[in-house]
Amino acid sequence: MMVRHNLFILISCFLLPCMAPAQAKENTIPGSWMDKVGIGGNLGLNFGNITYVEISPIAGYRINQFLMPGIGVSYRYYNDRFYNYSLNMWGGSVWARAYILPMVFAYGEHEELYAEFYPYTHPGEKSFLGTNFVGGGYNQELGNASTYVMVLFALNQDYTTFYQNPVIRVGIMFGGNAE
Repeated sequence: MMVRHNLFILISCFLLPCMAPAQAKENTIPGSWMDKVGIGGNLGLNFGNITYVEISPIAGYRINQFLMPGIGVSYRYYNDRFYNYSLNMWGGSVWARAYILPMVFAYGEHEELYAEFYPYTHPGEKSFLGTNFVGGGYNQELGNASTYVMVLFALNQDYTTFYQNPVIRVGIMFGGNAE
C-alpha cells in the first residue's frame, strides 16, 4: 500500500509540468539562475502539556512561472508530559508547487522522518516513517520575499501516521518569485 502512495506522488510530481500551458517567451522568468532560487521554511512552536518544536528549512528552484520543485530538511522535537514520552525526529523531503494562478498553487510532497517511533514496543529501534502530502496554498509576494499558507492532507492515514488531517503550514521564502 505504501509503495502505491509513493509511486503516485512521484508520478504526480513529474506530470505536473505536462499540465502547464504552452511555454511562451512571456511565460519564462527573466534573470539569472540565482534569481530563480528560493530559500525559506517553517518554524513551529507549541508549549504546555505537549511541547513541539519544528525547524524546517526548504530550498526550491522556479523553473518557470508554473513550476517550482524543491527539497527540505527537518528537525522536530516532541514531548508529551502526560505519557512521559519524548521524541527527536530528523528528516528530509522532496516537494513541488504547481502555480494554477500567480498566487495559488497545488502542492505535493514526500517526507521521510527518522526516529525511535515505538519506544514501548521496540525500545532503541529507530526507523523511517514516510508521509505523502497533497494540497494547495496561497502565496503572497512581498518584494523579493513571499509568505505562504498551505492546507495539506496526509494520504497515508493508518496506525503509523504522525499527522492528523488537515495539516496547515505557514512559512516564508526569500527569492524564487515569478517576477
